Amino acid sequence: MGLTVRVEKRIAKDFPGRDGQVVGELLAELVHHLTERGDREDKERIAAAALLCGRGRVDRILDAVQLAKEDWRDVLVGAGLEDHQTWRERLEADFGPAV
Repeated sequence: MGLTVRVEKRIAKDFPGRDGQVVGELLAELVHHLTERGDREDKERIAAAALLCGRGRVDRILDAVQLAKEDWRDVLVGAGLEDHQTWRERLEADFGPAV
């Protein structure tokens, strides 16, 4: 499983050029890591949370990805996507509808 279309679009919007490629690779590697580890949580949600925590800075994305590898729940909290009742609505508001 790779990154979803809406996460890729958000990366392109927030990180034009080479930075976008780097961020995309970091988040794709995070998704792969979580998949290999057998985490059952929604990978798009975790990648989106790391992207939101980055707030447009590659160094913050690096920190968020490392944190997500250690405990993805911390990244969800940091991005405001931890609430099981509302995270889908928040994701749609920030990233657009799922394709």
